[in-house]
Parts: sequence; structure tokens; C-alpha cells
Amino acid sequence: MDSLISQYLPIPGTYSEMINPEGSVRSHWEPMIKQLSAHGAASISNRWNHARRAIRQNGITYNVSGNESDSRRPWELDPVPMMIAPDEWEHISEGLIQRMHLLNAVLADSYGEQTLLKKGVLPSELILANKAFLRSCCPIKPPDGQYLTMLAVDLARAPNGEMRVVKDRTQTPSGAGYALENRLMVSRSFPTMYRDCKIKRLAGFFSTLRDRLMELSPQKKDKPRIVILTPGMLSESYFEHAYLARYLGFPLVQGNDLTVRDNQVFLKTLGGLRQVDVILRRQNDSDCDPLELDPSSMLGIPGLVQAAISGEVVIANSLGSGLAETPALLPFYPMLCRHFLKEEPKLWTVPTWWCGQNMEMNQVIENLDDYVIKRAFAGSQERPIFPKWLLPEQREELINSIQDDPKRYIAQENTALSAAPCWVEGQLVPRHSMIRAFVVATSDGWKVMPGGLGRTSSQTDSTVVSMERGGGSKDIWIPAKDEIKKISLLPTSGNDVELSRGEDNLSSRVADNLFWLGRYIQRAELQTRMLRTILRRLTEETLPDGTPELTELLRTLGVMNDLPSEDGLIERPVVDMDRTRAFICHIIFDEGQSNNLYAALKNAKKIGATVRDRISMDTWRILDRLDTELQGAASEDDLTDIADMLDNLIVLLSAFSGLGFESMTHGYAWRFMDMGFRLERAVMSAMVMKELLTSPDQYETPVLDAMLEINSSLITYRTRYQSTVAILPLLDLLIADHTNPRSIAFQLELINEHIRELSHLPRLGQLTEQIQSEELVRFVEDFNLSMITGIDAAGNRPNLSEYLQRVIDMVQDLSVLINDRYLSHVQPTHNLSSLLGGKV
Repeated sequence: MDSLISQYLPIPGTYSEMINPEGSVRSHWEPMIKQLSAHGAASISNRWNHARRAIRQNGITYNVSGNESDSRRPWELDPVPMMIAPDEWEHISEGLIQRMHLLNAVLADSYGEQTLLKKGVLPSELILANKAFLRSCCPIKPPDGQYLTMLAVDLARAPNGEMRVVKDRTQTPSGAGYALENRLMVSRSFPTMYRDCKIKRLAGFFSTLRDRLMELSPQKKDKPRIVILTPGMLSESYFEHAYLARYLGFPLVQGNDLTVRDNQVFLKTLGGLRQVDVILRRQNDSDCDPLELDPSSMLGIPGLVQAAISGEVVIANSLGSGLAETPALLPFYPMLCRHFLKEEPKLWTVPTWWCGQNMEMNQVIENLDDYVIKRAFAGSQERPIFPKWLLPEQREELINSIQDDPKRYIAQENTALSAAPCWVEGQLVPRHSMIRAFVVATSDGWKVMPGGLGRTSSQTDSTVVSMERGGGSKDIWIPAKDEIKKISLLPTSGNDVELSRGEDNLSSRVADNLFWLGRYIQRAELQTRMLRTILRRLTEETLPDGTPELTELLRTLGVMNDLPSEDGLIERPVVDMDRTRAFICHIIFDEGQSNNLYAALKNAKKIGATVRDRISMDTWRILDRLDTELQGAASEDDLTDIADMLDNLIVLLSAFSGLGFESMTHGYAWRFMDMGFRLERAVMSAMVMKELLTSPDQYETPVLDAMLEINSSLITYRTRYQSTVAILPLLDLLIADHTNPRSIAFQLELINEHIRELSHLPRLGQLTEQIQSEELVRFVEDFNLSMITGIDAAGNRPNLSEYLQRVIDMVQDLSVLINDRYLSHVQPTHNLSSLLGGKV
């Protein structure tokens, strides 16, 4: 144990979580530190490198700015858990339950009798002038009077060792999903240490949350429909939303997936409207209903407030609950605890002063360096201000701002946060830390998560603990006094389970995203195969004269990427290697192109992130590895290295297709993804054939070889014909052979099968897409090879060109019909490829 802690130096003036005042390890930390010492620094670092790689591959991210994906960074997790003694945690849990009770009482009074205002207990500005107070939500009466189904509380330990409340999170209490993922990562990295330390499990908390949500159903159904409402990918914690949806087994929805009819909330699915009983929301109060709340919000569901008032749907946490997290209320909570609960707080708030009172304002200004200045009301994106670090002119400006509008500010005591050990460059170093704890309501009380989300500063000398400012996270370990009980979210064997094989909660938005995920994956695959075919020829010894088909392949590649032809770029029979290398890199890596390989893979990963609750973790890892593989080669200009990268991409793309077929149940979700895949393969195959095969010349044989290679059909052809490639058998193999998984006929038959299954969905009007699909199948089945391959006087195959263009047009028309019938009410979010002539 000495090897790990001998160099560990606690931060002077702060409470050390691990080291006691005598300089020895605190008793509840000893078992874990002994285990870490037994591993040794090299083993710890090696295990943690594997864990960090898993974090990246699993897509555990935090959007630090709420902007596009370039601000989404991997989740920072430290391998050394923060230990809390069992007896202390019992006291903290009692304080959290009391806090939950208190905040619920404040919300009930504020949206009910308002005795706090009538009796002058609270300044009226804190409620009536507070944007978080939603008057339209006053008539809402939550079940059992519980406004808060779940609460998150940020705790910090003062220098005297006392845990204090820094902030309450009541409207969208985030972090529980990250806490669970932290636990999984740390326990998998150090399984023996986790087992021997007898750490309390987290699964019971989530089981209680799920049970409570089911109990909230207004009609008390046996199988209520529960959804998790997310604002979408731009939310800083979108990963957590998708993670909880998958873990709890609830659909993840956005505002446009829901609609209100006759004060009832419905999920818009492909099978029709399905009534929603409970909404676990992960978006702010004001964004939930543009009719009653913020009219500028594009995220909400019009009429949701009235539906909640009618009692037809229950929203957790209740709309308007954001009022309780108003920072200006913090200094009043000890008094309110005595007022409502008739007892002293078990967890005291960090000393806080609201500057809206003259005496408090003057005290703050006179002792400004002792405080952290924050906004008094929720919603402000401004960061806390540390006056002692300000320049004189900045300090004067702050004082003027406080005096001009004192009600906008609070001051909190600026005390040093406790320090916990973190693993940095192979050793333990102290970092300032905080804890986010979680409480969930039950039918007869409350349950506290036996752990939480630890958060740490980015540097030893930094007192700011913030994910946005580069901070990290920790798992919180609470040793159990008794034996650990195994808890699972699966129903016990004694319960009757109603069998279900249906899929009745697929929204049009999700279907649309899966459809385009399939299209982008196939687009990337064909581009990759075509590029590999070209690079194999560029790196052969026979270059330049021995590969005359290169000109046609490069020209076709440019057409497929919607690039204008450049005179002199490629001159037959000699290929300008430098310009061709630049051309290839442009096709692969240029971030400004909308149709190239980079764009296809970027869009596939982006769309995959929107349906993370629908795809397996293995499938997501492939999407991440595709992106990583491409990014890792972006600086390469050596054609051999790029060719190796393309080989790896093809393996990963093939794995994605195989996992999609094998790991997804073959319901509507899979059908839309596969249908997008098949449509893209059919239209792109026809386009490549149209470019390469309709203008034959003396180089036709190597072009035909390349065509077979692009379509992964070269071995099949040679096995069947054992002769030089000819146009007629090639077209039969790539167009009409329904046994060849690369042929157009094969794609169209599968598309037709999907559409027949979709025809069972309730839809009005004639099934025109089914008619079009069947016509397409017949059109390909009935084509006459000898008639369409004839060569005219100019040396072209006009009939073949016309036939392939007809196939392209019919597939485009079919795509439009599918979109109109099933996906048309979804807002377009995709770049439409010029490959499809501007059609979807």
C-alpha cells in the first residue's frame, strides 16, 4: 500500500477524502487501496487504457457546449472510486430523503395554496417574478402529490468534513445513467477489487425507478406505455438519455414523435397512434409545450400542459418542478425545513445569501473575496464568478452590476472543496471533488441510490468542478455492512409475463433514421469497394500502360461524387500519379464534400447516434471504428496505406451488415434499415453499370473485370464460366440473377418483401409503393439481354443505357413513395445525394 500513497500529498487547507489528519489512510479506504497496491501502477494504467478505449468505442460522450458533434467529447472517468463510509452514507441518505420531502412541499405550496407568500414567509419575487414559476401548471395535480419522481443533489464536503448541499436539480435531474456506466466500467476493470470490497449495487435504484414510473399510470394499467422524452442529440447528456432508454426498456422519443388529441398524449407510430401513459422527461419545463409555455420552443408537444391537467398523462418530474432548483431559494431552505417538516436540516446548504435583501447585499459587497457570485435564477448560462481573481476594473464592474440589480445575484461561501485521489500519469494525485446523489420516490417513501456521480476538477490547483470546464468523473463506492443481494431488472420467474413479438412503438422519425442509416452504410460500402478497385490498379507493377481501365474508373468515381471533370486530370493511356493521388484523397477525406466517403461515414455515425436505443452496442462500436479508421488515415497520402485502410473499412462495413441481420429482430425497424440498404445498392449499382458499360471500347475486358470486383462477384463469375469476362453473362449475374446477393434483382425482391410486410400497417389510400415495387421486380425479370446489349454505329449501347436509367428512375420513384407514405411528416435532416437526382 505504501507504494501508492507514499508520494500522495493532500492539498493543504482542504479535507482529504482518503488521508486522515494523522497522515494514514482512512479505514473505509484501506481495502480498496490494498487491492490497487497489489495491482501495481503498470497494471492499473494498462487496465485503465483498455477502459478508456471502451468508453470511446461505446460512444460515452458529453456535449460540452450543446452545439454540433465537434463539441461532443468522450466521457472522462477516473479509475479510482471515491469511498464513502457506510455510517456516513446512512446519514447522507436521511438528509437526501428529507431534502426530497422539503422540495416537494415547497412545490406543492407554490402551485397550490401559496401560504408561503400569503404569510410573508418568502419574498414574493422568488416565486411570482420567477420565470421558473409556470402559472399555467398550477392546476396540475401529480399522483400522490409527488411533484418530484426523481431528485439529484450536488454535494460538497467542507473543510470540517461536513457534507453540504450546493445545488438541487429538480426538472431534469441528469447523471444517474452516467453513474451506472461509471460503475460498469470500473467494476469490469477491477472485478476482484469490486467484489472483495463488497460494494452496494446500483441496479435496485433503477428497478425502483422503473416500478415507480409504472405505478404512475393514470389508468393503473398492467402494461402502461412509458416513454423517455429527449430534446435530441444537441443535449449535453444525450448519451445518458439513450442509455437509460435501453437499460429501462422504454422508447426514446422527441417532441415531434408525440401528439395530443382530446387531452390524451399519443405516440405517432407506423401502426397508428398509441396512447402514452407516463413521460419521463429529459428536457426543461419551458421547452415542453409551445402553446402554454415558451412559444419559440421547437422541442415541445402542443397541448401537453392541458393533457397533464386533465390527468390523462403523468409527467415525471411534474411540469413546473424547475422552480425548486432556483438558486435564490437556497438560503431559505433551512427555514423552510423547520416551517414544513418541523425539524432541522440533516444536510445543510452551503452558506448562501440572496442579494435581493439590503443587509445581505451589503454584506456580500463588503466581503466580496469570500464568496462565489452566481445568478439567482435558473436559466442563465453565465459561469460562477470568483471575485478574488478579478482585476480591479472587473471587480468594480461586478459591484455595480450587483447594486444595479441585486435580485439577480446570490453569493455562496467560497470554501475549498474536499480532495479525492485521481490516477494521473501513473500515480495518485489529489483533485477537488463533489458528489451528485440521486433519490427516487416510491409509493410509500423514497429510495436513495447507494452511490452516485463523483466529479473532479481538471487540475490540482483548480477549485472548479465542471464537466464543461474539462473536469472528470468518478464512481462512488459505498461498502455494504451485510451480504450483497443480487438485483436484476428482469422480472422474477414467479411472475406471469405476457408474450410479445410485436413492434408497436416505432415512430416515423426513428424509421426515417434507420432507413437513412442503411442508405449511408451502403453508399459508403460501394464507394469503398470502388476506391479499392482503383487503388489496386494504381499500385500494380504494370502501371501506367497495363491498366487502361483506370481512366473510366476514375471518371466514374468523379461522377458518383458529383465532381466536375477536369481536362488533363487523367489522360489515357498515362495516368498522372500526383494529380490522381490528390484526386483520390479528395474523394475520401475532403470534409467539404456532401457525397464522398467521408460524408457517408460521418452521416452514418450521426444518424446511428440518434437511434442508439435501437441498435446493439456491438453495432455502435462498428460505427465508431469506421469513423476512427477513416480519421486515423486522414493524414496519409501513401496509396498503399490508404489501400490498407480501405480493406479495413470493407471488413467493418460487412460486419455492420451482418450484425444488422443477425442481432436485430426482423420487425419494422430492421425492415426500414434493410430497405434503405437495398434501395441504395440497387440504384448505385445501376449507376456504376451505366457509366462503365454503355460505351464499350478496346479496353472493355479490364473494365468488366473491375465491374465484377466492385460488386464482389469476380469469384462467382469465374466459377461459373471459367472464361474471359463477357458482357452478357456479366449483366445476367449483376442484374437478373436473384441468387446473387449483389444483383439488382436480389435487392428488388427483398425490397418487395419488406413492402408486403409494411402493407399490414394501417394506412389510408392505395398501396402505390407496393404496385411500384412489384412492377420493378417484373421489369428486371423480363429484360432481354440480347436486345439491350446491342452496339450502335457510334460504338455505344443505347438500349442498355436506357434500360439502366429506367431502373434508376423507378427505384427513385419507389423511394419517394415510401417516404410519402411512411416518413413524410418527419422534418428532412439529411443531405440528399445528387446520385439520386435530388430525389429521396
